[in-house]
Amino acid sequence: MRFVKVILVFFSSVIFAQESIEIKHLSTAINSIGAELNFFQDEKNHTFFTAIREDNNNYVSSIYSSNFQLDQWSRGSYFSALNSDYMQSGNLFITKDKMAYFTFCKGENCAIYISKFKNHKWTKPKKLDERINKIGSTSTQPTIAIIDNKKYLYFVSDREGGFGGLDIWISAIDKQGNFGNPINLGNKINGKANEITPFYNRKIAQLFFSSDRKNGFGGFDIYKAKGNLTLWENLILLDEPFNTPFDEMYLNFFTENKGHFSSNRSPALYLDKENCCNDIFSFEIKKQEKDTSNVIEKINNYLPLSLYFHNDEPDCCTMKTTTKLNYIQSYISYFLLKKEYVKNSSSVSSIEDFFTNKLQENFNKLDEVLRKIKKALASGQKIELQIKGYASPLFARDYNINLSKRRIVSLLNYMHEFQNGSITQYLKNEQLVIIELPFGESVSNKNVSDNPRNKKLSVYSVEAAMARKIEIVRVTVKE
Repeated sequence: MRFVKVILVFFSSVIFAQESIEIKHLSTAINSIGAELNFFQDEKNHTFFTAIREDNNNYVSSIYSSNFQLDQWSRGSYFSALNSDYMQSGNLFITKDKMAYFTFCKGENCAIYISKFKNHKWTKPKKLDERINKIGSTSTQPTIAIIDNKKYLYFVSDREGGFGGLDIWISAIDKQGNFGNPINLGNKINGKANEITPFYNRKIAQLFFSSDRKNGFGGFDIYKAKGNLTLWENLILLDEPFNTPFDEMYLNFFTENKGHFSSNRSPALYLDKENCCNDIFSFEIKKQEKDTSNVIEKINNYLPLSLYFHNDEPDCCTMKTTTKLNYIQSYISYFLLKKEYVKNSSSVSSIEDFFTNKLQENFNKLDEVLRKIKKALASGQKIELQIKGYASPLFARDYNINLSKRRIVSLLNYMHEFQNGSITQYLKNEQLVIIELPFGESVSNKNVSDNPRNKKLSVYSVEAAMARKIEIVRVTVKE
């Protein structure tokens, strides 16, 4: 049912560390073997959602409504006022003054419509003007945000002027209900991938949306960014359990700590292919007492962690103390030299053990350490992280000090890029403080050769390989 996934695109912490996230799969009164998405509560005991159901071998997207009765949602019913016999319908957002924004689609081309609840009924849907519904482009997934007592429309479009695929745009709405020229949210939010399903949480001034960009968990992942209009801080990728290797989208809040999102993760219902189709899930964020000692203890269980470098890397033959390379680049280039090391080493078994159980294994631990550090930071902890840098005695003392500094900087570069910059904000506001300790060759093993003519010992030996490293020493809490 990949067809359904395409429809989803066109139709329409936050890493909550130190908080318990309860996620529930809604009952079969809402979810089916088709696809359900865009669960939007307009009232405490009433909701709308979009469902894609099979009808005479065709997939039809329509808006349904449900009431909360006897502690559960009733079976969804077709909401004729906002549906069409000729077009697909979905992606509903309703304002507090009962103005409905939603989309009608013909094929893969969608347009945004509005309807007003007046005299106890919804008015005939009206298509927004060409500023919003640009000819030849798709406009979909509308959401309204109130910022500084002014109303704005966030929506998704593939129109010209974007960064590629589907982008999120914004249009100001004046007091007469007129829409201004849409503006792209910019490259802090949009990229070459698809950015979809925006929701602006006014209380915390954060935009939530989904994207299928690289370096996420897989498929569409949910991101957040603090800011408003077109001014945004760095993106944060929501952690588990919000994101999984499957698709997550349409996240919205109904209260401060409760809301819904759509995902095709298990146990989403299916007919013949598991994880084919989105279902609705609810979430509740339950605050817990902070246990600082336990969080820091779990991080320190991984430490000290040594990360190794090939000879004179990164950026050989320079006295610079910084580098543009990140540690993963140094790691990959080093790992690809394994055959060369085996060929030139005097102890094949020892060098093979180093590549597997030191270089590779420690690199694999690095992301887990950074994930735990990120969770601790997101919970409000102020952390100090010590990183030591080392070099073999193959070069002059001053050179090795600078080489150690470059090695530390390569790790900092990787930390800035980790999960789309989710740690960067904590480095900038000094909630995470890095203590750099470049030792150079001063504490290297005396058995490490400093003879440049004997590379078998000074470069390719296990002793030399173990000397070229940085070490994440220990995490401590800042007072």
